[in-house]
Amino acid sequence: MKTTVNKMLRIVRGDTGGSLIYAEMLLSLLNRGHKVNIARWSNKADRDDFEAIIQFMINFNNYKTFEEYEKLVFPHLKELEKYVATGGER
Repeated sequence: MKTTVNKMLRIVRGDTGGSLIYAEMLLSLLNRGHKVNIARWSNKADRDDFEAIIQFMINFNNYKTFEEYEKLVFPHLKELEKYVATGGER
């Protein structure tokens, strides 16, 4: 999971065409009220990331998995929220 999260953060920071949807996905999995359209996301994500996130979502009820995810993403929360709030503008 760490590899996938770090890759997604690099994509967000790279400010590419798919960066906004990656930021939205990272936020939505924190379960803080942010929602993302998974169908729209699946059209933008590369296959490896999509499969990794789907596997993560399947196992999402596992507390240890969520706790691990939260520890990886939470330090970047403000950066991600700002990026999404501005529509992907830096």
